[in-house]
Amino acid sequence: MSLARIRKPTLIILSLLLALAVLSLAPQPAAPASGGNAIALKAPSFVRVANAQEEPSAAPMGFPQDEAGISAYFKSASPVNLADVRNVFRVIEVETADYIIGSVDVADYVEDFDVHVYVHRTGWFMAYYLKGDPVAKMVDMRRSTGTSPIKTLFENTLSIVAVAAGVPMPQVTFYDFRYPNATNMMLIYENYGDGNSFTVQLPSTFVYYERSWTLINWEDGWYFRVDGQYQSSMADTNPVYNFITPVQLLPDTVHTITVDDDGVLALVYRVP
Repeated sequence: MSLARIRKPTLIILSLLLALAVLSLAPQPAAPASGGNAIALKAPSFVRVANAQEEPSAAPMGFPQDEAGISAYFKSASPVNLADVRNVFRVIEVETADYIIGSVDVADYVEDFDVHVYVHRTGWFMAYYLKGDPVAKMVDMRRSTGTSPIKTLFENTLSIVAVAAGVPMPQVTFYDFRYPNATNMMLIYENYGDGNSFTVQLPSTFVYYERSWTLINWEDGWYFRVDGQYQSSMADTNPVYNFITPVQLLPDTVHTITVDDDGVLALVYRVP
């Protein structure tokens, strides 16, 4: 049973409690990406994390760790000629002989969804949103259908930059600079045409760092509801997104998520 969509409460036989329990028992991939909806988080080699057994390698010069939130990255095996990627950026914020930081526009999205990108001549490619943005913002709602894998704007953007640089893009890794102790995130997709609701129950044995949502509307009027409480009301075809407070999604409680179009619930947590 795919956990990318958990729909139609009357037919549900697996809750998020079971999904997370299974995930906690499964081996974690060494270089995780968005296969399915359960995504392991792994810090870049230059970031020191709790209980690290190795010293971090040298940080790529100039990467704004204090500003970054959710991110996706890879390191190419070959160096990069920065001149090759320069024209990909809509805005260049910082440019040196060693790296470029700027924003790259995302096709079919308004400027608010521009992805921040860092490219270092040694081969580091990092796409990220700022720490004030929820994780759910990165979901590519225009191209995701709920089937595995759920697409992200980061992967789409990094592939464009990698093509410009002339390097192959391997499987990317995700990390959230705000939550260095988080081990996983989960994306749960639902749409109006196939049930429009699902239930979740978060086990209290896990630590939760973020709960957020995103929603896209293909017609007039949309809503994302948590236990009947409206999170949004807007008539537009641009995705909207926001955080969910811990009080709205308490552990050890069955919650009902309802969407009036295509929506995603995002969770960032730590498996003990």
